[in-house]
Amino acid sequence: MAGVSTADRPRLPYQEPDRFGFALVAALVVEIAATLAVVHFANQPGPVANHRPRIMKIQMMAPPPKPKPLPPPPKPMPPPPKPLPPPPLPVAPPKPLPPPPPPKPIPRPVPRPIPKPHPMKPVPHIAVPRPQPPPPPPVQPAVSAAEVESATARYAALVHSSVQADLHVPAMVQMMHLRGVTTVSITIAPSGALVGVSVLRSSGAPPIDQAALAAVRATRFPPFSGKMPHHAVSFTLQVKLRAG
Repeated sequence: MAGVSTADRPRLPYQEPDRFGFALVAALVVEIAATLAVVHFANQPGPVANHRPRIMKIQMMAPPPKPKPLPPPPKPMPPPPKPLPPPPLPVAPPKPLPPPPPPKPIPRPVPRPIPKPHPMKPVPHIAVPRPQPPPPPPVQPAVSAAEVESATARYAALVHSSVQADLHVPAMVQMMHLRGVTTVSITIAPSGALVGVSVLRSSGAPPIDQAALAAVRATRFPPFSGKMPHHAVSFTLQVKLRAG
């Protein structure tokens, strides 16, 4: 039995994939299934005389009409025109500035008269006397050792009396009715300034020793005389103190 060849089928024009296309595909599937069924039954054993080929008629249905195209959407309305800005107010032109005053003329400097030089009067020459050198110091007469010793002894007696006069009895010595003699060493410069003082022999009572040192420091000594040495001299004094 000869099958229906695909060459006998008319070629369908290409259609856009729509409902017609789906219907066409379904018809092709049904046709193929029928063809396979015919082939299957033809291969079955049976009497040859009674076997006749079956011819299936396939009626092609006309495709449905294409849908009418939709009208294009209406064009959007143009926006209303913007209101025009009000015309600018007329601006009065600026008043012209007054012309600047003319520059004042710069006065020319008046030349000063040059004074005439006066003739210089001759300065009389005055002789300046030269300073005379100071007169030499008077020559001191030589001082003997005896005179130096005598002047130093008189100064020592003056120092002793001055210290005794400046001696102050402390209240503790008054209360304890103390008395004693403190031997001190005094060094005096030629100007009368006190160089140093120290205790050579204590009285045994510290308040008396402190009172003796305080009296020496409080005394103002006179300068040396002309017959005394020109260097510091040390004196040994005995300061006596007792309660009144």
